[in-house]
Amino acid sequence: MSNPEIPAHLDELAALHAIDQIDEAGRRELLEAAERDPKIEALIRDYAETAALLAHDAPTVAPRAALRQEILAALPGRNTKSNIIPFSQWVPYAIAACLMALGILQGEQITGLKQQLAVTQSDADRLSKSNALMGMKLTELEAKDAAYNTSKILVAWDPYQHRGVVSMQALPAPPAGHDYQLWVLDPGAPAPVSAGLLTDSRSFSTKPITSTTPGFAVSLEPAGGVPEPTGPILFAIAPGP
Repeated sequence: MSNPEIPAHLDELAALHAIDQIDEAGRRELLEAAERDPKIEALIRDYAETAALLAHDAPTVAPRAALRQEILAALPGRNTKSNIIPFSQWVPYAIAACLMALGILQGEQITGLKQQLAVTQSDADRLSKSNALMGMKLTELEAKDAAYNTSKILVAWDPYQHRGVVSMQALPAPPAGHDYQLWVLDPGAPAPVSAGLLTDSRSFSTKPITSTTPGFAVSLEPAGGVPEPTGPILFAIAPGP
């Protein structure tokens, strides 16, 4: 994370800024420098991201009761009262020093982890889509009325997501005051499950279906659809085993 082209005191200010322990004069100097030099702006961003990651990953550990006295005793000039740095002032600089050291050592590792995460997420998304497509079951409904023998209705069904895609070919417009309605035939349900009106080829989803190979049907219903089929069944395919 440290850049030899950036003055050491600006590097330290960037570290202090990341943990919100910078004074107003230092903040102003740092931000003005960042406006002039994109490398300093990037350094501020890197320190902030590193601080956030370290804070997220660091376990909460209660310090020993005697730790404060041990640290104070180890400071130079501990017998001279005026030379003792108050513990509350010393801690932020210690954190900043640790942050700079960890940032230098872990900067490349953090960048690598981010890149691996992005690749892993991308792979997961592709795998999910691939699995969904592989699990799709394609079914062609059979015409139950001779007037519709030249029409085709195909349903691609995802049994894991309880959703599908319906495609229609050469389906004539429904009579006035009526709509075609698609139904999912679930052997475990008391009645066919509505998948909506067939106004166009489209996707649809339903409540969970008990079978991975449900049947499908298309009926002619009053305009707007109905909760349960009442009209003639024009297309259908029975549930699979």
